[in-house]
Order: sequence, then structure tokens, then C-alpha cells
Amino acid sequence: MRDYALSVAELQMARADAAGVALAGRRAEIAALRAMGRREASLGRIFEGHLNAAQLVARYGNPAQRKRLDDDLRAGRIFAVWNTQDEDGLYLDERDGTLVLRGAKSWTSGAGSIARALVTATRADGSLQMCLVPMERARVTIDASAWNPLGMEASDSFRVDFSGVALDAGALIGAGGDYPRQPWFSGGALRFLAVHAGIVERLAEESARYLVERERQGDPFQRERAARTRVAVRDCLLWLDAGVRAWEAFDAGESEAAAALVLETVDMARMAVERAANETIEATLRSVGARGLLEPLPFAALVRDLQMYLRQPAPDAAMLRVADAAFRQAAAARSTAVASSTGTSG
Repeated sequence: MRDYALSVAELQMARADAAGVALAGRRAEIAALRAMGRREASLGRIFEGHLNAAQLVARYGNPAQRKRLDDDLRAGRIFAVWNTQDEDGLYLDERDGTLVLRGAKSWTSGAGSIARALVTATRADGSLQMCLVPMERARVTIDASAWNPLGMEASDSFRVDFSGVALDAGALIGAGGDYPRQPWFSGGALRFLAVHAGIVERLAEESARYLVERERQGDPFQRERAARTRVAVRDCLLWLDAGVRAWEAFDAGESEAAAALVLETVDMARMAVERAANETIEATLRSVGARGLLEPLPFAALVRDLQMYLRQPAPDAAMLRVADAAFRQAAAARSTAVASSTGTSG
């Protein structure tokens, strides 16, 4: 069991209203995630999953479940969302009136340390059901043998087999099919982008400090790289701000147009933050050289963690959605122009 050193006050940032919106507000939530990324990448991953899980329970849970959520947060219990699985998957069976899990989840960040795991399991009708598992009462098998990652090692993203774990009806959060609802599912990526941005900020600042300590700030090539990384950091922050504003507009009045704006903005932010992160990594490696990659200097670990954390699911799908939006806009503009031209000529 790993101590992630998250205070009760930090864990309570996950408190949310019945719509699943952080009581502290979208902007404060993103700022807290950025701060966690700066502090330590794996800690940021755990914190992001904690916020996600608690907000899902707040949004889809019933009053009794939301009350237990508040009690757990006050007690300092860490939540997580475990959705990823291998081909075998996780299933929710009903045996003689008892609900029983069968199968496993992979990439279960915080395995062994999480108190409340929100897992998705396939029901007999094929729908995906959220189940909140109290891990201290569940007899599970944790397999860490395959966890030999490039970075993010401290996230303990192991494989957990839940086979035989019995649940009562109170463990079922929402209805089948609630978990992937949009824009919350894809738009929620703004949380991990905030953690990425925090790591990028830390990497850029550590690099500049390293060069100043060695009096290399006058080198024109180092100055060029420092300028590029500073712009990259600002790009991250501007896209986070755009994402927050899109979410705040949706929260103020849910509509199809507001949901579409959230999804497109967060998709574009994914592309922009990844590009900024990769540029910062490349510039940092050139700036600090081989000597800077020796421990106990932070650069090697920061680069490994950021490279690993950037590998989030379906980046190409996000890119294609952005491209589709561009072409839809162009096609609509063309149609309008053609209609106007036809009307004028008539």
C-alpha cells in the first residue's frame, strides 16, 4: 500500500453538486489539478481519478449514495475510476438474486491504496454499469507483474481481478449506460490535461533554473529554447482556460450547442497540450544535456512521467473530431454562400 499523502482538505475538493460540478467551481478544480501535476505526476493521476469518481457518484448516485460519498470524503478515503480492461473484461452477473462481479480491470491506478473503486462492468443486456466497490471489504487479486512502465511507476496501475466479489444494490451507481454519456465522458479529459499542464510548467521552470545556476542564460540557443518552452506553457494555460469557459457555459444552461462546444474545445486542447508537452520535452533534453539527466536532478523522471502520461486513450479520434468540425463549418459556409448567390441571381 502506497501513501499518496493527500490531505483530507485536498480530497474534499471532490465534493460536487447533484450535476457533478465541483462545489469549489471549475476554475478552482483545474487549478488544483495543475498544482498536483507540478507536485508529482503519479499523485496528479491519483487525484484526477479521485475527482472523476466522486463527481460521477454525485451526478448519478441517489441521495443515500451521495450521503455515503460525503462521509467517505470527510474520512479521507481516496476514490478511483477503473474502466480500462483487457479482452476478458469485467461482468456483473446475477446469481440467485445476488450481484456478483466476474473478471478483471487493468491499468487500475492506485491499486492497493484506493478505498473506493468505481468500476464499470457489463450487464447481461450489454450495458455498462458503474459499481462502487469498498476495497477494504472486497477480496480481490492484485497482479503487479506486468507493471514495468516507462514512467508513472508510482501510480501503481496494476491488474485487479474482482471475480467472486458480491455487491448489494446500493453499490450500483446510476443506470446501465450512464458512464459514457457526453459531454461528461470525453469532456472530462480537461482534468488530466490540467495535470499534464502542471508537469509541463514544472519541467520548463526546472530547466530555466538549471541553466541560470550554471550561468548558461546568455547562450543564444538556450535562450531560443527557453522562449519556446515559455510559449508552450502559456499555450497549455490558455487552452485550459478555454476548456473551463466552455464547461461553465454548459453548466449555466445545458444544450446541444453548449455540449458540442465543450467536446470540440477539449478535443482541441488535447492536441494543443500534447504538442506543447512534446515541444517542452524536446527543448529540455537539448537544454540540460546528458549531465542534466543524471539523478538526483529531476529531469529524467519528469520526462519519463510526462511521456507516459501523455499516452491517453484515443488521441487520433479526438483529432479526427476536430477535423470533422472544421469541414462541417466549411460545408455550412459554402451552402450559405451558394444559397445567397442563388437568391441574388434570381
